Amino acid sequence: MESICVASRGIVREELTRYNYQEWKILMKNYLRGENLWDVVESGSVSTSIDEQRDAKALHIIQLSCAPNIFDQIKHFQTAHIAWKHLAEVCRPKFKIQPHIRPVVVSDVSEHKALYKFVENGDWEGTSSYLRDQPNAIFWTLPSGRTVLHVATIEGHKNIVEGLVYLGKKQLVKMQDEDGNTALALAAGYTENVNIARSMVNVEGGEELLGIENKEGEIPLLMAANSGRKRMTRYLYFRSSSHVIHHQSSHNRVLLLKRCIQAHIFDVASKLLESYGELPIEFLSVLHELARMPSAYLQADLWQTVIYIFKKGNLIDVILIMMLMTEKLMGFARNLFGLKSKNRESIFEHENEFLQILRYYKNNVSKFNSSQLRDALVYDAMLEAAKYGNVEFINDMREANHDLLWAMDDHGRDIFSYAVIHRKHNVFLLMHILCGNKDIINYRTDMFGNNLLHLAAHLGPLSDMNRGDVAAWQMKIEIEWFKEVEEVVHVKCREAKNEEGKKPEEIFMETHKELMKDGEKWIKETAGTFAIVGVLVITVMFTAIFTVPGGLRQDTGMPILIKEKRFIVFIVADVISLLTSISTVRIYIKLIGYRYAPVDFLERLPAMILSAVNFLSLSLVSMMIAFCAALGIVLQNLWSYKDFVVGIVVLTVIPYILPFWDFRTYIRLIAHQKSNFMERRLLDGSSLGFHKVHM
Repeated sequence: MESICVASRGIVREELTRYNYQEWKILMKNYLRGENLWDVVESGSVSTSIDEQRDAKALHIIQLSCAPNIFDQIKHFQTAHIAWKHLAEVCRPKFKIQPHIRPVVVSDVSEHKALYKFVENGDWEGTSSYLRDQPNAIFWTLPSGRTVLHVATIEGHKNIVEGLVYLGKKQLVKMQDEDGNTALALAAGYTENVNIARSMVNVEGGEELLGIENKEGEIPLLMAANSGRKRMTRYLYFRSSSHVIHHQSSHNRVLLLKRCIQAHIFDVASKLLESYGELPIEFLSVLHELARMPSAYLQADLWQTVIYIFKKGNLIDVILIMMLMTEKLMGFARNLFGLKSKNRESIFEHENEFLQILRYYKNNVSKFNSSQLRDALVYDAMLEAAKYGNVEFINDMREANHDLLWAMDDHGRDIFSYAVIHRKHNVFLLMHILCGNKDIINYRTDMFGNNLLHLAAHLGPLSDMNRGDVAAWQMKIEIEWFKEVEEVVHVKCREAKNEEGKKPEEIFMETHKELMKDGEKWIKETAGTFAIVGVLVITVMFTAIFTVPGGLRQDTGMPILIKEKRFIVFIVADVISLLTSISTVRIYIKLIGYRYAPVDFLERLPAMILSAVNFLSLSLVSMMIAFCAALGIVLQNLWSYKDFVVGIVVLTVIPYILPFWDFRTYIRLIAHQKSNFMERRLLDGSSLGFHKVHM
């Protein structure tokens, strides 16, 4: 039989993802037809050995053209027909457009245009006058099935909604549009106006609206939670009777809990869980949402970070953490004077509810056996928690069932492998308190022969690096992380080879090649730009020394005002500016011609860049001081200009502050990585409830 080329590039333009199924399906179907394989995929009948070979090739082609996450769903299927049907079921719903508010265009309204115009403009007098003449117009519907109450709700006119509800009563508020949404559903899903919702719920029989489902099978409470509207969700939940909530399907109850956690509406989620005596097993799927919560409640305290930096950090880190402290103090001053908004809602405001939910699941997870937890994907949730650095989740689940700590994915990677891959320092430190012999963990390899140091050698996630000028600082963090893991793992890991025959250092060099190039490029371009600035300052200050204010004596060539204090200030500032500019240019020229190695990004290059910026800043400040001194000499007889001169002197501090503004990203990285707050809590074990576990 003729061989078939199964290179994905020759089959489809893009691998199958959630978003390109329709295009992928057309290209794949045409390709299979051209290879005379489509009949096997379509019918699924395999009667001869030749058909079995054709089916295997078709299945291989389909699997090869899928993205990794899609491939994982069909890799266990034995026939192309089953795989094809599964992809159709899984991918089609992903392209369904979510419902949205379709605006009403008054000019397109076939009847009662004046009424809709009044409603659109928020004119209750016109609306009520029109309805007195034509009372049945209140129940007239648009082609979309929406009434004038739907329109008033969308527009957010509370007074008109209240008036319409008073006139239309229960009959009006229960009317649904073509999507099955009542006016309350629209208020819940698309607005945050609780007063509008309250006016509808408070009408006689209005509480029935809370349980009316739309065509998607969702009640207003579910829609509000899906939109992340916290005030609306809380109102609807506490107005909904237990009958309304528990009358929902198990899927909808789980969905409500998931949406509340995703939107950080922890108080509602906590109350929902409290309504159950014993947690149903289907609610364990919500653990994935809890696992994805960042470890926000155990972030390092600034002063703990400062202490650690001053004890173990180098000079650069000390300088940068001092700058961070200055920034924190400025933020405190802004809060003190009311310059920062007090209306921001943070996850920290719901710490107690979040921890309460976590403790609730901890108590219930202990009631299930390992088989049930595996079927409910709780082991996968542990890996998710490691990915997001949620050490609280890992600790609570470990106490509920110790076996969960050894969760492992299909590639043989455990939570510590995930912590290394995703640079989660707090989870990685768990190894220090889990067992006396850490070699059991840190010498473990995955199915590809990679130990923890191999995984640390790969390029880390760059989600927090969205600017090109931080490539150099990211390179520094990458090297620090690699060195930190190297100090922890077994000595044999440093020279161990994976299945591809590569050592950790070789992988590090390969995966960080582009990042190092970007960092090198940025450093050289920046050095070139600042070197030009330094040369200009040198030129100006070198010239200024021979054109001193007041002039020179004709007989001796000495400055006339040499005994003036302001002249001495001018000369000293000029010399300092000249010398520091020369030092700046020398450093930047060295950076431009420097042969970069990965280890240089750790300390040498940051030190050179920081010192060059300091020299250049000092040079500019000195130049401004020299300028002010010269200006004072020129205007010495015009005392009315003293305020002007003083103002210029004050402004000389600005060139010194501005160069450090772009170092805030690096400061945060240093502060985050060097923090020992979590390390102290983990190694102590008291505050998180850890105990030494020997294996």
